[in-house]
Amino acid sequence: MADGLRLVAESLDGLSDAKRFGWDHAILFTGHMIDAPDRKHPRFPASCEGRAREAMAKTLRELKRVHTVRTVGIAGGASGGDLLFHEECASLGIETLLRLTLPQEKFIETSVAPAGEAWVKRFHALVERLGKSNVEVLGDSLELPAWMGERMDYDVWQRTNLWLMQEAIARAPARSLLALWDGEAGDGPGGTQHLVEAALRYGTVVAPIIRTQDLID
Repeated sequence: MADGLRLVAESLDGLSDAKRFGWDHAILFTGHMIDAPDRKHPRFPASCEGRAREAMAKTLRELKRVHTVRTVGIAGGASGGDLLFHEECASLGIETLLRLTLPQEKFIETSVAPAGEAWVKRFHALVERLGKSNVEVLGDSLELPAWMGERMDYDVWQRTNLWLMQEAIARAPARSLLALWDGEAGDGPGGTQHLVEAALRYGTVVAPIIRTQDLID
């Protein structure tokens, strides 16, 4: 997938902006899901949703002020940061693309439903609002496809992050990353830190990171 990112960038060389991009600026999002009620070390507890929303809206308004061009938001659909990002973009008139690791029902089971039914309803509302043309799915399962071979240091969540990065590269010449992050390594591979690092490698400007620890009472 990293090679795929380079191929996307190379394939765009020599084409006019009108032909190679659909937007002038892409805002890619990465951030934490809402904490499970029994999480021992809080990272993004439900009580912080309002403050996280306000912080994200502030950053989005600033990005919109700086980039007075056609802008698109790109994110997953997990409970917490992802859905807040899509909702806040909509409130500011920024259209978004939804990119899911798994088909909708499987994705809901792994990444939305654990936070509660209210988040599931918000997910369905997002999908309905965006329409099928703005929703894409990476694969059918959490297993890597056979053609990728066996890589001990790579999993579907890392693949998802690089897919999101690839989507941003293909959609706009200017790219920003908005991150809702506690600044620590994730619970497993392919977390927020991984996408922040990928953004820096592939020419994407990282906006001031919203630290979830600063949002906790």
